[in-house]
Amino acid sequence: MNPNSVLLRTAAVCLVVFGANLASAGDLFDRHSLAELKLATKESPALAELSSATAAKWQPLSAKINSPCLIVQTNDGHWSKALLSWGQRKVKGRENPLPVLVLERFVTYRGDREGQTTANGKEVMLFAGHSFSFDIGQVVPSGSGADIEFTEAGLVKPVGDAKLFGLNGSRLPAADAAKPNPNDHDGVLPRDFAGTWKVSIDGRWTGIWEINVDEQRTVLGKFVSDDTKSRYELYGKVSNIPHQAKLEIDLANSQISVDALLFTTDKSTMAGTATLASRKFAFVATRQE
Repeated sequence: MNPNSVLLRTAAVCLVVFGANLASAGDLFDRHSLAELKLATKESPALAELSSATAAKWQPLSAKINSPCLIVQTNDGHWSKALLSWGQRKVKGRENPLPVLVLERFVTYRGDREGQTTANGKEVMLFAGHSFSFDIGQVVPSGSGADIEFTEAGLVKPVGDAKLFGLNGSRLPAADAAKPNPNDHDGVLPRDFAGTWKVSIDGRWTGIWEINVDEQRTVLGKFVSDDTKSRYELYGKVSNIPHQAKLEIDLANSQISVDALLFTTDKSTMAGTATLASRKFAFVATRQE
């Protein structure tokens, strides 16, 4: 690191950006989908600008993500969320440090296809006077399609028709203590497939499976990709053998067929095969608390 350059982060904020025409995988940042972001915009007024002092007054997403959150509307009609932090950076030859804004993590959802993403990234630094387009996930010159700009005063301002809103804490429902416990009975029941799973298919397709199972053994859920942060439909059926299930995952331009077997001891793991374009791969998934 350049000894003349020091970054001091003073506040963090989750930014969500929307179009005018309109830490680890599976944490509360990842789990806030487009639906939760849209709902939050109906509950707070649009902001003309955002300072670190204002953002610090908001509720964090969770104890592990102690960052208040903002919401915006991109000029291209897409939706984005991002964890931000403010700070200062010393520059050689300059007496006063420059204000900086860091986009710690961001994900941009397509406005026309819910759950699909157009851009994502992390650790993007904006100096004062710089602008950012969430539609393409890049720092851009002024007048080149930016959604926000970072000012000399350390303020985040919308550009063009983009809009800012506050996301004051998580919009996800609290965990239900009465939901089925896979370890409160012997053997395996179809509902034991339900839950949140960290999955790896051949080390190529990794992410989170969010699975629900009804009384007819029907499986419905989502696959949240670690790579793109897109959310894909997951569905299938638990077989008459209660620790076996067949699942389908609809990707953007293809489909993954999964044959899954649930461990019959602690029911904390499932494994099996996944088939894509006639090629078969191994997969493993572990239950997340």
